[in-house]
Amino acid sequence: MRRAANAAAAVVIALLGAVGLGACAQIPTSGPVRVGNAPVETQVDIAMLPQGPTPGAAPQVIVSGFLGAAVAAATSPKEFQTAREYLTSDVAATWDPDEAVRVVREAPMPEPFEEAVELGTTDTIEIVVRATTIATLDSAGAYTEVGSPREVGYRFTVVKVGSEWRISALDNGVLVPANLFANQYRATRLFFPSADDDNSLVPDLRWFPRRSWQTVAVQQTLAGPPEWLQGATQSLVPEGTQLAVQAVQGRDEADVVAIRLSEQISAVPAGQRAVIAAQLSATLSEGAGRVIPVELFSDQNRLSVEAADVDLPATIAQAIVLKDDRLYRVDDGRLVEHDMTIDLSGTDPTALAVSPGTTPIVVRNGDDQIVNVSLDEGDGPVPLLEGPDLAAPSVDKFGNVWTSGGSGELRVSTSTLDEVTIEPEWLKGRKVTSVSVSPEGARIAVVSETPSGRQVQVAGIVRDAEDTPVSLAAAISVAAPVADVVEARWTGLTALALLTRNSEGASSVWTAGVGGLAGTGGQSRQLPGLTDVEQIAAGVTDQGILVVTEDGDLEHEETGVWQPIAEDVDLVAYPG
Repeated sequence: MRRAANAAAAVVIALLGAVGLGACAQIPTSGPVRVGNAPVETQVDIAMLPQGPTPGAAPQVIVSGFLGAAVAAATSPKEFQTAREYLTSDVAATWDPDEAVRVVREAPMPEPFEEAVELGTTDTIEIVVRATTIATLDSAGAYTEVGSPREVGYRFTVVKVGSEWRISALDNGVLVPANLFANQYRATRLFFPSADDDNSLVPDLRWFPRRSWQTVAVQQTLAGPPEWLQGATQSLVPEGTQLAVQAVQGRDEADVVAIRLSEQISAVPAGQRAVIAAQLSATLSEGAGRVIPVELFSDQNRLSVEAADVDLPATIAQAIVLKDDRLYRVDDGRLVEHDMTIDLSGTDPTALAVSPGTTPIVVRNGDDQIVNVSLDEGDGPVPLLEGPDLAAPSVDKFGNVWTSGGSGELRVSTSTLDEVTIEPEWLKGRKVTSVSVSPEGARIAVVSETPSGRQVQVAGIVRDAEDTPVSLAAAISVAAPVADVVEARWTGLTALALLTRNSEGASSVWTAGVGGLAGTGGQSRQLPGLTDVEQIAAGVTDQGILVVTEDGDLEHEETGVWQPIAEDVDLVAYPG
């Protein structure tokens, strides 16, 4: 028994010795896909070579060996062949490792046998492996954090096959220790054209096994947008299009990637074909530090592909500060007076929002009115929306002003001053406390109150032909373990900055990923320092997160350190 336990521990220790690496670097946000000069965190693939069962291994060692081989398969050229050697032949043929990935807090270890068990007198034994799941990954690579992690016992039935022990019953999927997840699975952004603009690409973060991430990424792009982006994005790929060759690899020394597709792709018009190539190039270029060109083939026939002028989400303008009833721009760590004047007469500004198109500039007046303060001089503030406990406004790229409404509602004042009420089924019965529209206008982050606490969700925005929002797609949950969120703002292509405040008034700032936080193994991360934050501002920009403290200090987050910018600041906002 001691030898079996030692061997089991050795397998787990070997797995823990691997270092989790990898992150997604951003690529250029407008124009043709091209090389950028932003710092790049290079993704390094470290192959873990799984070992098959040794003759005479005890049941515990068989289970431990299987767990290690299943994890290593994400980078191993043998994939899951070695893991299946630990299974009986019929179970090896039916076990589906891709059904689900459970990211567990600690390395899973089989529990010791009960003293009454005598291996020499039985040919069947049940072994329990206890682990705490902190996140899950579905078969499409979608990552979801678990809100209330709890320890679960996973049961393995081990039987004698001849003179050797093999696993005869187990759950589908694999258990991956959190410290190994980023080494085994690669954070990969897919891109889909916005429903209102073929050349505006909307990102969707997935996690794919490192051994085959390029191939799987192309397959998932061909499959089209996920449910939460349905109606907000589109697919230009003809239905039924598949990879003609089940592998995606560089073609030559220039690392041009040749993607061979089924014949349906040849019917796509040249302009749309250019966007499809740009989608795939953007995905395959992330983390490479340069653009990876893409060539499209219809079976063996190379297709002509022009360069597409595509845009990625980006906050173009600088952050705006309200101080002493005047506007300032945050420019290189200092305040510069804004050239636009505003009229705040008769208002009590408690939140600020700026359109990505410069105007309108709106403020929340107290907590029950949203007003436009950027109209022609002499007109005064113009009310847009009124109601109790309105959320801080967000202005999308079309000039629509968003805030909360009644129970389960969002309210929008359109650019033509009409009002739209949106009531998504997933928001039913909840009070909305924060709204934030992404820079490209296809996604919205919503914080709402539920019976079990506040919840952060993101959904696609469905618009009509005039770009007026008409509904929201199904929502996905973000940052489930982060409690007491009061505000969410976009801070990256697929990331949110979160402000939390507990019952005692202490605040904290977090970053969380829509589909997992790239570079951290997917998990939400708390930024150190500052417990007296009153407001946050963030954008899809290199300028980082800004906060205003309870004392009116404006500070900037830079690699986890808060740097002061100005004092006596009232409000701050990035466009959006």
